[in-house]
Amino acid sequence: MTKREGSWRSSSLDRKSNTISLALKPPFLTRLYRYVEKGAYLVTYGLFLGLIFLTQRLPLKVAYGIASLVGDLLFLLWRRGRANAIDNMCHVLGPGATDLEVRGAAQRSFRNYMKVLVDFLRLPRTSQEEVKRRVQFNGWEHLDGALQKGKGALLVGLHLGSWDLAGLALAGRGYELYVVAEKQKPLWLNRLIHGWREAQGIHIIFVDRLVRPLLRALKRNQIAGIIVDRPLSPSEGVAVRFFGQNIFWPRGPAAIALHTGAPLLIGYLVRTPDDRFQGELLPPLDFRASGDRREDLRHLSQMVVETLEQIIEKYPDQWYMFRRMWPSRRCG
Repeated sequence: MTKREGSWRSSSLDRKSNTISLALKPPFLTRLYRYVEKGAYLVTYGLFLGLIFLTQRLPLKVAYGIASLVGDLLFLLWRRGRANAIDNMCHVLGPGATDLEVRGAAQRSFRNYMKVLVDFLRLPRTSQEEVKRRVQFNGWEHLDGALQKGKGALLVGLHLGSWDLAGLALAGRGYELYVVAEKQKPLWLNRLIHGWREAQGIHIIFVDRLVRPLLRALKRNQIAGIIVDRPLSPSEGVAVRFFGQNIFWPRGPAAIALHTGAPLLIGYLVRTPDDRFQGELLPPLDFRASGDRREDLRHLSQMVVETLEQIIEKYPDQWYMFRRMWPSRRCG
């Protein structure tokens, strides 16, 4: 038998073996898997709907109290998130902070984030009357002045405080707001989350189809909102100095502002001790392009980062960063 004949017979036997194994595979296993998968989906969906129902009907103070307890529990059980939050707080609070201060700030950030989730789950039932009662913003004149230029406004923020209530406050004043967001999985969760926002007048632009709709919004002299505190790889981001160390930062806001000429503003909304909210819209960044695109991109990104630094320094326990922001650890 030649080598070629042996190879042919071997591949023929393999095909027969695969055919036999497929024929012998019980079809009920496939059906069982589908039933289990569908059952898990229904259970998850049902639990989420139950959580929504409960959160929307509990008194707000009770919901916040439960959220704080859940935050403490999550801080204890989620080792990776806890370690990342503590290390990030080490960078923010600096070498003068004690271990107790760093850990306390990190734990409070978990509590505050759970409260943010309560506010989000109550979003469909949040009226503009409630927003006006609980939210106070300063600096509207900066946004109005930026829009008078006719090139739209690029509003940059952080995962800090409450971005959803900030969006409601903007929509309540009649601004057309388009917010950049990532798609959530599974599909039903994505539809639910962004459907709530759309119903409140906050339009969504998904990251995977970002450029064209965002440019259209700015061209129509509307507001584009972007949250930018995301650590990136050197190939993806622009190098900036953040709390004394080099990291790579999203280049999108600076690149869009340079391309369109849209004013770039920074805003935030933070929780006060009585569970109301105080926000501020800062004046547009005063930046003049030099013509060197690479240097302009780095310089404008650095201006954004330095402004955001000042906000985080004021409200470190309302900055929700549970993944490592810096490549090198400062704690432990």
